[in-house]
Amino acid sequence: MDDNSRRVLVEYTGRLEDGTVFESSEESGPMDIIVGAGQVIKGIDETLAEMEVGETRTITIPCEKAFGRYSEYNVQKRDLRYVPNADELPVGQRISFTGPGGQKVSALVQKIEDGYVYLDFNNKLAGKTLVYDLKIVEVLPNKTRRTPLSDYGAMARTESTRPVEEVPVFNNFLSNLGVTPEDIDQRYEALEKDPGESA
Repeated sequence: MDDNSRRVLVEYTGRLEDGTVFESSEESGPMDIIVGAGQVIKGIDETLAEMEVGETRTITIPCEKAFGRYSEYNVQKRDLRYVPNADELPVGQRISFTGPGGQKVSALVQKIEDGYVYLDFNNKLAGKTLVYDLKIVEVLPNKTRRTPLSDYGAMARTESTRPVEEVPVFNNFLSNLGVTPEDIDQRYEALEKDPGESA
């Protein structure tokens, strides 16, 4: 297919190798996608570029063309003294807050140990092979305004765009205190430089 910038309506079901379905257009409706625009993960983008209207494909996407490999470098340790309302952190659940650039950031509260919280910023699908059923329902007229990435579910390029069941702990904490995530980072960095500095 030479024209890889088509705007298409796609029906889909995404599942893990064990058959667990994590998203489906049966629940959220077909997705409006511009092929080749980088709105969805690479494995899906490449497949849609090869498909015709009405065609259905089931594809297996390795983690390298989905959300990458799981990395221990994405697990960060933070001093609980500089985390507002640290006693309310939900271990084993994901929390969301606003990053330095204003983007939504999601992390798993991995554990709390010896005065530190361990936050796992890996995408929840990192390291996993994904299986997708795809069908191009129709080709749509081009439009200037692109569909927000938040509408693309797990197919989107980043975890921060996926609407998931999360506890917005950091959003509430920081809003109540009138501080930003950058303030927390700066205080933490200051502590590392001068362990004797008080809060």
